[in-house]
Amino acid sequence: MRVRLAISNILWSLVLVACFSAHAEDALNRDIHEEVLLLKVSAHDLNGVETEGEITITTFRPDGDGPFPLVVISHGRDTKTRAQMGRSRFESAARYFVRKGFAVAVPTRLGYGPTAALGDPETNGSKCSSARYEAALEASSSQIAATVKRLRQEPWVAPDRLLLVGQSVGGISTVAATALKIPGLIAAVNFAGGHGGSPDTHPGVPCNPPALEKLYGKFGKTASAPMLWVYTENDLYFNPQHSQAWHAAFTTAGGRAEYRLLPAFGTNGHLLFSTGNNLWQPMLDDWLTQFGFPRPGTLQRPAPSSFAALDDAGRVPFIKATARTEGYEKFLAANPPRAFAVSEKGNWGFATGEDDLLSRTLAFCQRKSGNPCKLYAVDNDVVWQP
Repeated sequence: MRVRLAISNILWSLVLVACFSAHAEDALNRDIHEEVLLLKVSAHDLNGVETEGEITITTFRPDGDGPFPLVVISHGRDTKTRAQMGRSRFESAARYFVRKGFAVAVPTRLGYGPTAALGDPETNGSKCSSARYEAALEASSSQIAATVKRLRQEPWVAPDRLLLVGQSVGGISTVAATALKIPGLIAAVNFAGGHGGSPDTHPGVPCNPPALEKLYGKFGKTASAPMLWVYTENDLYFNPQHSQAWHAAFTTAGGRAEYRLLPAFGTNGHLLFSTGNNLWQPMLDDWLTQFGFPRPGTLQRPAPSSFAALDDAGRVPFIKATARTEGYEKFLAANPPRAFAVSEKGNWGFATGEDDLLSRTLAFCQRKSGNPCKLYAVDNDVVWQP
């Protein structure tokens, strides 16, 4: 493994970050115990150049002491904006897994965000037709393994119950990580995994497809856990012809993977993991049951109640008069999809938009205080149950 976890205090660095800037992305969500760790790692690019630095690992976990099963979620890659990338969090996915009882770790790998200036160990070269991926995937998958190794030191992590999930480059990195035989790995999920894609210059067709197919076959020879692969008909990075060929190469070599090709999603199905939570969360609930994770993470819409008329703002419980004006009246003025939530401590929150609506609404209500919230209204229905 080229990512080194040094033992000495000089090369080991683990810091709980207590203070952050005022940017919204840096606000920690108390209700899901969000914390940030820094871990010193190193990796080599395709030319053998070493990059060394501290990667950020964002963690979330349920209430209680655990130990909880661990899921590591791996992000994708945008070569044009990797320096501007913020702390990777995948909040909607993280909240889903916390509801299922998982602890969650989301590393921001070397070459992205604050470490972009140090180097780019995940580059595939400068020429598309001869793109090389092996070093890039060794770098990314090794950082996944490094993240797992570190998180296993936490008393709230169950070391023998590990799930890996990744999207895009994070997806193929997750496939590569299954070939590392990480102890305790139970299953892994690849959302739209691949490398070298560009919807602008060569939509649907990655750079040097034969090299990728060969690597998928290599990973299949030593993959140690069953996988679910999720792709869409209109993925503008990797079209079905290529993802199906990769799956065939992986399984022919001995890997175990169920391939699901979903219908077209939005204008670019490659974004399903980030913006299609309503589609993949129920599917993943069903798939993970076979591995001993039956608790649902998908939120179900409550049935309408007869508590009050929707436009009777005075009946909304717990919140102050100013909150009725600032919050509930704005909720009423918004077009569906919309939802509003309150807590017994007087916190409130509302959200609009279809994807992951209920989870986002509850998050806005409880993320700062940590106080549990309940849905009061969804779309045109009051759903409150006293």
